[in-house]
Amino acid sequence: MEKIFALRQRLKQFFGKYDIYLLPILKFLVMFVVLFLINENLGYMDFLTRLPVMLILALICCLLPWSVMSFVVAAFTLLHLTALSWEASGIFVVFLFLAALMQYLFLPGFSIVIVLIPAAYYLHIPYVVPMILGLVGGAMSFIPAGMGVFAYYFLNCVQRNAGFLADSSSQGDMLETIAQHLTQLLSGLRDNSLMLLSIVAFCVVTALIQGIRRLSSDYAPYVAILIGAVANVLIFMLGGFTLNISVPYMDMVLGTVFAVLIALIAQFWLVAVDYSRTEYLQYEDDDYIYYVKAVPKIAVTRQEIKVQEINARIQDDEDEDIRETLNILNSLEDEDK
Repeated sequence: MEKIFALRQRLKQFFGKYDIYLLPILKFLVMFVVLFLINENLGYMDFLTRLPVMLILALICCLLPWSVMSFVVAAFTLLHLTALSWEASGIFVVFLFLAALMQYLFLPGFSIVIVLIPAAYYLHIPYVVPMILGLVGGAMSFIPAGMGVFAYYFLNCVQRNAGFLADSSSQGDMLETIAQHLTQLLSGLRDNSLMLLSIVAFCVVTALIQGIRRLSSDYAPYVAILIGAVANVLIFMLGGFTLNISVPYMDMVLGTVFAVLIALIAQFWLVAVDYSRTEYLQYEDDDYIYYVKAVPKIAVTRQEIKVQEINARIQDDEDEDIRETLNILNSLEDEDK
């Protein structure tokens, strides 16, 4: 176990030393993967699907903050939707306005979560995001989690109705066609019970983990991860049976187990503490009495071993000097006799 802690500390020192280079690389990889997934699942504007365009956008975004990257992804998605249907792009614009408003009012800086959740769905690892968000987010972290789920199911609805939305040759005037397209999209979202159940599950899991991991109990973050996983499974199972919703139970359970493993690794990477050396402190001032629980972080000190190299030639020279000194002393003793 000590070797694992030593490896963790060396890795953190390495990332801390070279983060000015590693962070842009991470942003580039995340942005490129997100753009690639959007093109694979939407891809209605041919120009945006070209590899040089994705590389240039990813290179630009690697120098930008995470929040700005989310706006770039939103604009990228909006262009695809505009190439398919003005109705779909109009609904998406309304969603972006509400998302930006909610983020500005409640949780600035976490808009990238709305981007990562659809990407995680496309990668078949959606439950990882709410668990990680619960570990690092604030009290209102469930808001971007729910919005991210809505964004995925909206894009999925557009993808399923792409043929109908692209067909503008239906009889009737333009207003009637627009009304038909809007009705198709809105009814697809309204009747999607799995989307509503997923929004509830993601919000509850994020809020549970965020609330429990802040408790002062020992191993609170790890307990929060396990409780969040159990809550996720129970919500989908009970919701599926009660509301007669078709839930992919096997994928949900396996995805939850995988999310637990990733969350445990993330928590170990973020903070590793030694609960066996917990201390309880008490002090007071004129107005309050303070009770403090102090849990030390685990830090492995690296032992520096100094190896002194002995040069054989230098040792021979020193021996020769010693012999000469002894000869001089012997000669002096003989003269005294």
